[in-house]
Amino acid sequence: MQPGRDKDNNFDFLRLAAATGVLLSHQFALSGRPEPLFINSSWGGLGVLVFFAISGYLIAGSWVRDPHLWRFAVRRFLRIWPGLAVATVLVVFVLGPLVSSLGSTEYFSSPVTWTYLNLLGLWEFESQLPGIFAGNPVPQSANGSLWTIPIEVKCYALLALVGVLGFMRRSGLLLVAAFAASAVWFFFLLKMGYDNPLRMKLQMGVVFFSGSCLCVLRSHWLPHRRWFALLSALTIAALWFGGWQEVAMTLGLPLATVVFGSCATPLLRRAGRFGDISYGLYIYAFPVQQTIIWVTGNRLSVLEGACFTVPVTVALAFLSWHLVERPALLWKDRLGAGAPHRASASAVVGRPVDR
Repeated sequence: MQPGRDKDNNFDFLRLAAATGVLLSHQFALSGRPEPLFINSSWGGLGVLVFFAISGYLIAGSWVRDPHLWRFAVRRFLRIWPGLAVATVLVVFVLGPLVSSLGSTEYFSSPVTWTYLNLLGLWEFESQLPGIFAGNPVPQSANGSLWTIPIEVKCYALLALVGVLGFMRRSGLLLVAAFAASAVWFFFLLKMGYDNPLRMKLQMGVVFFSGSCLCVLRSHWLPHRRWFALLSALTIAALWFGGWQEVAMTLGLPLATVVFGSCATPLLRRAGRFGDISYGLYIYAFPVQQTIIWVTGNRLSVLEGACFTVPVTVALAFLSWHLVERPALLWKDRLGAGAPHRASASAVVGRPVDR
């Protein structure tokens, strides 16, 4: 692996791998089968944490390059909302009536239908639509994957607050704040089960801000990437074999993600050459899977279901990127001051570019 150069890194590949992990994990769960586990977590759970680590790293870089609250907020909005809005409208007004056991009049007169549109506010999660996917192992759930989006938006808001307060210019303060949050989670909330929503949300926040710390401190570790990776691996291994597996995973995953993502591995670094379809994979896979399970009466194996799900979802994600997401990102260039922002989701390792 070589150090990444401008537009030359592994982040696009990692996003695709994370989105695929979520898709495959949900293929098991939505068909009523237990999700496979890896290092004490489901594939989907690991994929989500990888997304948050990358996001923390790249979004912090966006603020560092242009610490302007309004432009920062608009860039975040342009990256998330257009694709989400189209997917939401398609699910509510096209897919919903087709797969609901209710008549169209009853479906559209239900307040649950219109509550689903709260997703467009980016602050609340909704997944239920009336009467949809009756008979599926997970009925009435239109897009359960989207529960992470309001959490990510809240991480953006907190990062902006940290930036406005000047902590992004004082890397030591940001680092102390991140590890203070980590300590609270590790020593006071770690015993909570995953059924407690606060635990997972805080874990995702810790991973996000670990990525942000690695961005702010990159001038210290990037020139010594190999030694930093070795020392980090030894530390994480000591935690893991010392009985602190949860701590090792939560700290080790963002380290591994950012260090590997900042490299430029042959073939892997070209994963985004046809566009960044990872977000589209994430927002379309769940309703596609639910629809296929509903149409087939859940008679397909996981592999057979995936053979239908993957090509359909990839096609929708490709269209989403080229027809919705990329055109929206081009508006970033009209925001004025600050370093230029290109429409690609790739990152510059020495100077990471936001998604």
